[in-house]
Amino acid sequence: MTTYSKAVLRESPVRVKTIVGVAFVVFVFLMPFSIYNFFLERYILGVGSLSVVLLMAINAWNCWYGRYYPLMILFGLAPISVVFLGFTIYQQGLIGLLWCYPAVICFYFMLPERYAWGANIILLVMALPMSWQFLDIALAARATATLLCVSAFAIIFVRVINAQQHELHELAMTDSLTGLANGVQLHDSLEQAVQQHDRRQVPMSLIALDLDNFKFINDTLGHDAGDEVLRGVGNLLQKRIRRSDKVFRLGGEEFLILLYDTDAAQSRLVAEELRKTIESMPLLPDRRVTTSLGVATLQPKEHWRDWMKRSDDNLYLAKKQGRNRVVG
Repeated sequence: MTTYSKAVLRESPVRVKTIVGVAFVVFVFLMPFSIYNFFLERYILGVGSLSVVLLMAINAWNCWYGRYYPLMILFGLAPISVVFLGFTIYQQGLIGLLWCYPAVICFYFMLPERYAWGANIILLVMALPMSWQFLDIALAARATATLLCVSAFAIIFVRVINAQQHELHELAMTDSLTGLANGVQLHDSLEQAVQQHDRRQVPMSLIALDLDNFKFINDTLGHDAGDEVLRGVGNLLQKRIRRSDKVFRLGGEEFLILLYDTDAAQSRLVAEELRKTIESMPLLPDRRVTTSLGVATLQPKEHWRDWMKRSDDNLYLAKKQGRNRVVG
């Protein structure tokens, strides 16, 4: 659970601020009512509201330090909140029902969408029948309609926000010209590959690929032609590389390919196949496009920076030896 939770926070850091903000609002607005209930000797309502405040604070504290536990919210905070709301409706009728509205929104801000659906269904199953039992028909009908509307609006709002966050994340991680991964996630990917190699001895290889004489293409045919060449190479790499592998455009005409579970001999075969395929592609109308490639297989206890440098060194050696070749 911990691994999943930290991943959620890393992908959507705004969730941390949202949960902390929700906890602060709950403390400011619910704590006075909790104290007031104790003052009036409504001890069950006081304990219930105080429990919600404390659980919100604990959850916010965990999130602030990178420990986000959605199942704890779903099976801990959410049921306690629903029970508290049910008793509040029983004791105070319409006044208690009003607290269901912020609860609906809170669930969608604090939980992944599929968990928030479950929490809100439980809330509605509890609140709506009780509203018809303890309120007159006119008020119960209005309460049902408005509570369902708030639930629907919360779903729409959170879904739009999540879609926008996903789109922004993809834009930040993807090269706009080729659709390949950019350098933002390169370091994490290489570090993960090194860890897998160290734990399970899985062979990992890098292929540094650079287009030969690309500046000449841009200078003589224009940048539009150069962009078409880059897009063509990017499309090829996306199609010819396995899903388990990763391809990065490092900038300009340089690409880096991370091959999982691939040893030195296999990676050289992949590099040679790519070299021949790109050379045979009609990327330009009147000339061939060739590539130089440097291959490096991860060595035991090697740092990813050294691993990447060896692939770059082999790429430079391929250029020095005449281009259009694989070294490594």
